Amino acid sequence: MNSFSVIIPTFHSEEIITICIKSFEKFRPENIRVNYIVVENSQDKSYKDRICSLSENVKWINNPKEAYGSEANASAIELGMSYVKDDYVFTAHCDVCVTNESFYKSIIEKVEEGNVLVGMLCDTHPNRVDAIHILGLFTSLDILKKVDLYPKYKNGQNVLDVGDSITVYCRKKKLPHYCFKNTYNNPEIEDDLDDKWKALHHIPRCIDDDGDVMFLHLARGIAKTSGTYSKPNRLGVKDWVKFYNNEVSN
Repeated sequence: MNSFSVIIPTFHSEEIITICIKSFEKFRPENIRVNYIVVENSQDKSYKDRICSLSENVKWINNPKEAYGSEANASAIELGMSYVKDDYVFTAHCDVCVTNESFYKSIIEKVEEGNVLVGMLCDTHPNRVDAIHILGLFTSLDILKKVDLYPKYKNGQNVLDVGDSITVYCRKKKLPHYCFKNTYNNPEIEDDLDDKWKALHHIPRCIDDDGDVMFLHLARGIAKTSGTYSKPNRLGVKDWVKFYNNEVSN
């Protein structure tokens, strides 16, 4: 595999999507091409040129559809899929960060082992299905086209979040799939992490098979960017940027 696409929905979130793309590029092996499809869920083009300057392979799309939350995420991914020319796709939230070159190696190894879906984290919400989360999953464009990415509701409860249908499809078809260990699903691994990773309280940290941190998710990045997230003692956008500049980009 020498090329794949990354679809990144965003919403007025220049700082965090800048880190996202910069981190993918920093650790990208020279023999792998990454095509970034950025879907801005509004008419905002104010930061388009700066994002497109981060790589020669960035495609910017505006998606001013009236949708919010998971529906907006699904809408953006479906629109982004129409621009994908690769066989494989990584779906990314705009507030994720690659931290190790093993990210690429690890995903490719899991695919070569036969897994058709590889993810960074599983959703453990009690009302849902323990699916690999759309925030960071790798699969084929063919599988993405076969499922309905939109969330599903039953009796007012969200029983399938955006993208959960990918995992459901793989289970029904008995297709191999894999989720890496991370501090959200496997909190016991935190004891073995270096101090700089332990300092990222409440941030899911995903490790490779050697135990090295290779992927982070800020979580609620768009809400934190807009100032509408209010839980205490959570890492904010400024601290996220500072951590990336001090601990990842150097």
